[in-house]
Amino acid sequence: MSLKLRQLSHLVLLADELHFARAAERAFLSQSAFSRSIGALEEETGMRLFDRGPHFVSPTPAGQHVIDRARRLLSSSHDLSREIAMLRSGDLGNIAVGAGPFSGIALMPSALAELRRRHPRVQAKLVISDAWSLLQQLRDEKLDFFLAEMQGIPANELLAVKPLGRLTGAFFCRAAHPLANQSGLRLADLAGASFVAVHMPTELRRVLGKLIAADEHGELPIAVECESLAILREFVLASDVVLVATERAMQMELAAGTIRKLQVLDIEAPGEPTPLATNFGMVSLRDRTPTTASNILMGLVQAEAAKVLAPASN
Repeated sequence: MSLKLRQLSHLVLLADELHFARAAERAFLSQSAFSRSIGALEEETGMRLFDRGPHFVSPTPAGQHVIDRARRLLSSSHDLSREIAMLRSGDLGNIAVGAGPFSGIALMPSALAELRRRHPRVQAKLVISDAWSLLQQLRDEKLDFFLAEMQGIPANELLAVKPLGRLTGAFFCRAAHPLANQSGLRLADLAGASFVAVHMPTELRRVLGKLIAADEHGELPIAVECESLAILREFVLASDVVLVATERAMQMELAAGTIRKLQVLDIEAPGEPTPLATNFGMVSLRDRTPTTASNILMGLVQAEAAKVLAPASN
């Protein structure tokens, strides 16, 4: 048995009207064509679905059962068609996206807010973590895409990577820190400081280790490493540590005067390369077709990156 939705819609129309001529008119069919459709459905089911008389049409008990079921099927079909249209337009769906702490705070709030404004039914999940963890989640298809430092992304033919631009970091401390009001600082002057940071690529830790002070591994010693900028901010405010971060991540505290940016000549000389400049990219699986909503969010992230990030360095 292969019942068609069109036949079931005719069945429901006749149940609503209890009159062949009126039901046929609503179906945009001639009465004879409509009658043949109902007859074919009864033949397909092997049951009489309507009793007919000179002046009445009435569902049989079996017909009423089929009518009730047909109503639910047609409603589900309508809902499915509507949801497919919404998925196609990006008005419906779930998105899971990852980001590092700095790319997350620089790009995701505005991009997600714009997505919410345009497509309020889309549900988004944002995971903040390090590049390695985000890559594992992408491979497990738990994420649609993620943002990360380019140097933390391995070359792999399975990955599609779109460069987004560059963020430049700096050193920060609380307003009462002994270094807070010193001018003309150089990296070597930070040798006695205790540093805190989000996960930092090994190569960057080695570069900073050479310029400031190295541990037994030749890297910058990090007293506390944490992916939560909120926790790191509280730690900085409560102790004399130096935070490696970006101005955008600290903008509220800088405006309030509770945290100060250290003026370090080595990383702020005009035209000079700085070890704290990092290129960021957007990573997805090359052979995975993104949803419409995911494509929309990726476009919004790229648009935001063009506004707030510097061009990527070589």
